Amino acid sequence: MDLLQLEILLFRITIITLVLFVITIIIYYWRSRKSNNNYLENKDFELKYFIQKQVDHTGKTIGYECLLRQKQPDGTWKLPKDLDSLPLQRVIFLLEDTFKSLPSEPIRLSINLEYNQIISADFLYFVRWAISKIEPMKLSVEYSPKFGPKYVNHYQFENKIKRAQAYGMQFSIDNVGSQKQSLKDIEWMLPFIDSIKCSMRDFRKNDPSIWLDLNLQSWNKITKEHNIELVLMGVENQEDEDLAQFLKINTRQGYLFGHPTNPEVQGDNYEKR
Repeated sequence: MDLLQLEILLFRITIITLVLFVITIIIYYWRSRKSNNNYLENKDFELKYFIQKQVDHTGKTIGYECLLRQKQPDGTWKLPKDLDSLPLQRVIFLLEDTFKSLPSEPIRLSINLEYNQIISADFLYFVRWAISKIEPMKLSVEYSPKFGPKYVNHYQFENKIKRAQAYGMQFSIDNVGSQKQSLKDIEWMLPFIDSIKCSMRDFRKNDPSIWLDLNLQSWNKITKEHNIELVLMGVENQEDEDLAQFLKINTRQGYLFGHPTNPEVQGDNYEKR
């Protein structure tokens, strides 16, 4: 190698090193900005998990769902935005008191997590922790693809879910809708989904001319074909209840059976763990 070739090689190495350095700085800056924008990490925001019960066709309580709420200046509690910015460490902290207020019964407890929470390094620890804390209740982790990122690492996501299922966790898809895209978003997950949740608000038609790509009967058929449990949410009146009865959807959830409540208050109605 002559001197000129050596100079060219060193020049290329220098350029590559500079490019890698710039990329590292950009990634670090982006992560720092993202961390700073994670307002849910701010402990000044008062967060609490409320619970809403799930019932079967007889009205018997067969489960609860934990619903995250943020306290507003007027004292009300509302669903916070950017749920994926909530670290699982804080989810654990918030659930500690919630779990203490739940009944000690072999029924299901559902917790909704975001994509970034599921693929995080803390996810499997969270699952093991939750299962040990709520026993004899059964843990179900819910995920809403329509609120998730556009691009999903299928392999990483499936690997996390299946490893968690090996611990005894159930996996549920939340808020599927009436558009074909809802089915396309979850087709690759059908082999490892335990339950799918439909909300009545996505299937009510004020205008009879509105076309629904998928109706409740469609989802009923899909879930039966794949041996998946179908859960009907948003049941608000007797008409909704009658529809669930007609379609033989056993698990139901909605205002007809109870609004989300503070578990510390509801816990007074049953034996705490």
